[in-house]
Amino acid sequence: MRKTSMRNASMFVATLFVVAFLFGGAGYCAEKSVELRMNVTTSESSVWMVGANEFKRLVEEKTGGRYTISIFPNEQLSGGDLLKGVEMLFTGVTDVDIHSVINMTGFEPKLTVVTMPWLFPNGYQSVDELLFNGEGGKRIRALVEGKGARVLGMGENGFRQITNNVRPITSLADMRRLKIRTPPIAMYVDLFKLFGADPTVMSYSEVFTALQQGAIDGQENPLDTIRSGKLQEVQKYISIWNYSYDPTVLSVSGKVWATLSEGDKKIFEEAGVAAMKAQVEASRAKDVEIIKSFEQYMRITRLTPEQIAEFQKAATPIYQQYKDKIGADLFEAFGYTFK
Repeated sequence: MRKTSMRNASMFVATLFVVAFLFGGAGYCAEKSVELRMNVTTSESSVWMVGANEFKRLVEEKTGGRYTISIFPNEQLSGGDLLKGVEMLFTGVTDVDIHSVINMTGFEPKLTVVTMPWLFPNGYQSVDELLFNGEGGKRIRALVEGKGARVLGMGENGFRQITNNVRPITSLADMRRLKIRTPPIAMYVDLFKLFGADPTVMSYSEVFTALQQGAIDGQENPLDTIRSGKLQEVQKYISIWNYSYDPTVLSVSGKVWATLSEGDKKIFEEAGVAAMKAQVEASRAKDVEIIKSFEQYMRITRLTPEQIAEFQKAATPIYQQYKDKIGADLFEAFGYTFK
């Protein structure tokens, strides 16, 4: 009797395991996690990774591991091609993404508005007012989402500064014939032509070597991008002029967004907002530290308001040139009105 009872008990337990396996009951079958691949343009040492890592942590924690985020820095998923990286997000090849809005302008030209020269007259105060908490920011989100991605949060690469190996830049005369690398964005090429420079479009991955070998004289980028790319090691001069603001966007592809439950959508959105808020705070806190670290490599020049005014006057035609491409109403959302 005892052997029969034990045999029956064993069969009963075995049956429970089979039922649990087939139907997910009794907690024996853990739900398989979904891996999402996240593309990030900059290196692991970049302040962008503050946002990427925080988003990963929050999503994995709040979903109980049902979703995991694998981060690929240095534009690994697109083979170093920034524009291809943006395209991969919009077409759903990449799941999650942090890209500069600048690199999205080739797909939506109206996004150029946020990068226009000296659009934010009071620096980060104007950015917070017009972009992060204003109508301008809502318009930017809508434009990105119109291309097929879901915006979860906005961060920043900061204001773009200019470096070179020829001379300190404080006036238009100092820009004359300088071979300055620009990203493949028409507005920047047009602007530097107005300044009298020789703009040279080049992939960011090629910039360090080009500067080192003298193929170009200089480049322009936000402070942390310069630092993380170690460009200060191959440049002699940097001019702080805050001429163009560089926002970033944390997005998921429309393909991923459509698969999320309402509860998970809320988790992703809250994680995106929190992650990019942390990224912005870290970015701004680093500005002073980065400039200080550049002193051992480059001569640092801070342009005065009067010196900046000369460049602003020279840049005025660029607004008229892009008025029809962007739309006067979108300029007005950022506080700029045409006379």
